[in-house]
Amino acid sequence: MRKQQITRNSIAVLAAFLALCGINFLYQIRGESTMLSNSVTAVLMFGAFSYVGAQFLKKPVNGRLLAYGAVGGVLFAALTSWGFSLNYTDTIWNPQVLPAFAALSPFFTICVSAGLRTLAGLPENMKKGSEKQGKAERKAAQSTTKLTGAHISQADGPTAYFIAYSFPVRKFYWFCFAALFLSWVPVLLASWPGIFSYDCGWQLAAVADDVWTAHHPVLHTAMLWLTRELGRAMTGSNQTGALLYSLLQMVLMSALYADVCLYLRQKKAPKWLWIGALLFLGFHPVNSLMALCATKDSIFTAIFAVFVVQLLRMAEYPEVFFASRRRQLFFCVNVFFLFAFRNNGFHTFLFCIPFLLWAFRRYWKKMLLLCVICLGLYGIYTGPVYSALGITPGDAREMCSVLMQSAARVYNLDQSGLTGEQKEGILSMIDEEGLNSYMSRFADPVKAYFHGSEFAENPMPFLKTWISVGMSHKKMYIDSFLAGTFGYWYPGNSIEETDRGKDYFEYDCKEFREDVDVTMESRLPALSEFYRKIGNEASFQKVPVIAATFNLGVYTWLWLFIMLLLLYGRQWKRLIVMAPFTGYFLTNLLGPVVKMRYHYPFIACAPLMLYLGWCVYRQKRPETQPESGMEQKDRSTACEEMDK
Repeated sequence: MRKQQITRNSIAVLAAFLALCGINFLYQIRGESTMLSNSVTAVLMFGAFSYVGAQFLKKPVNGRLLAYGAVGGVLFAALTSWGFSLNYTDTIWNPQVLPAFAALSPFFTICVSAGLRTLAGLPENMKKGSEKQGKAERKAAQSTTKLTGAHISQADGPTAYFIAYSFPVRKFYWFCFAALFLSWVPVLLASWPGIFSYDCGWQLAAVADDVWTAHHPVLHTAMLWLTRELGRAMTGSNQTGALLYSLLQMVLMSALYADVCLYLRQKKAPKWLWIGALLFLGFHPVNSLMALCATKDSIFTAIFAVFVVQLLRMAEYPEVFFASRRRQLFFCVNVFFLFAFRNNGFHTFLFCIPFLLWAFRRYWKKMLLLCVICLGLYGIYTGPVYSALGITPGDAREMCSVLMQSAARVYNLDQSGLTGEQKEGILSMIDEEGLNSYMSRFADPVKAYFHGSEFAENPMPFLKTWISVGMSHKKMYIDSFLAGTFGYWYPGNSIEETDRGKDYFEYDCKEFREDVDVTMESRLPALSEFYRKIGNEASFQKVPVIAATFNLGVYTWLWLFIMLLLLYGRQWKRLIVMAPFTGYFLTNLLGPVVKMRYHYPFIACAPLMLYLGWCVYRQKRPETQPESGMEQKDRSTACEEMDK
């Protein structure tokens, strides 16, 4: 026994030493090879890492746990090493990256394995725990009639609560709605009459000039235009219209986010989670700012969150969902608004379809019909409706950021390595001025000079050139793709310095042209300055720990870990929830730039991801502390006692 303990401790010490070496390799990338190795911090980190490893190895470990831990460990070590190198050198081919990756992988494997075992237990106990938990959940679902179980027999969605749900449900829902709305009122006063940045000016100008296109979501543009016209009719001012839009968006997002909070309470999530979700959605600066920012991403994210809740309800009670026409109608409406508020909402749903058909294969005909209806609604909306309104399709260049960026990178960094034919093929689609303005993390300068209409008519010549160039510049193509996306998956300081400061969130009202401009006239200047520093200077980075809640990579890592946890914990029915996150993330990787607003669905849905982790942990509990018959009875009847 003593030999085994010595061996385990030796492994823990070795993993800790390698982790310290890996961090030093990363420091060498930015030319600070001895900063950590000669410091007291290194000794403290070594001791902490050794302790974590020793504690993990004290308890049982088996092959399946280590296999899943190794998958996560290797993945997170790679993302750390690549992201660090890209942040400082704009390439992953630095000679220190591979040693750093190899040295960090063992300790990351220990950390991921420890997390999986803590939350899900060991594999041989899962089946028994799953059976006991399943029986208890079914018994509780059959006996509940109040807050926790009301959604089993009634319609879902914000519009149904005042019609069908019991009084405790309605009361809690409207409490959440009011709490969220009121929590954003100070932000409205600070940014009065709202935050009209990003694409708002372009959208309103398109309507004013009668040149609507599908480049921006038509429904969102219509909301901006209608509130502006109503405001002008009331006071003759754009400011009034902006205020009306801000209030409308606050109402919509409060209604949708209240559904998320209600779901967590219905499912008897721990108080820290559903109360934390309400506070997080209401008061965290990211959510507060997005609630007042007139960009399509705000309402889309709230719709996305409700869609995730819908999938959870479907997975938990499929027989109830497929027996209810009202539920299925709400599902179709929910999906339609995913399409209507972001163009990549359509691609996200397309990605989900095979997983929906697999997850609900018992009802595959009904599920297939629902998917066809959703796609049919999209076809009608983008076909006859667009034609009747004179809306033209968006430019093809929006889908080509990865293509044009990689070609521009090679043209700038290794023009001598291109043949005359390859140069001509690139210049036929991208003007030289655009190629010379190449920025590795921002595709818009090149995109502005891309011949999108010509590419849409005949893409093959450029694609052939692009493939030909890529065959001889594979590393540059990989660097180009990763440099344009690493802000989404690297949990480090990847916020880029711009002429205006650190561009995390555009806290201002952009000046576009007089007939569409909105001017920020703050009623709370001190609070406005607080939010301006967060958005335009990333002031949150000065606050340890809190800064992580703003980091996009942290939420990506949370998503990846929860997905790994669901797989390890055999939570097959809840895995369907990972499909929309995965589909949406893949569409973001094809975008022109990393922005917080594009990744906002991952931030706003963090409470739901934590809920999934808690579900796995809750299922593990029966194998550590089996419930007696009386305890099961008490737990199933507790739902009836709630909010009486």
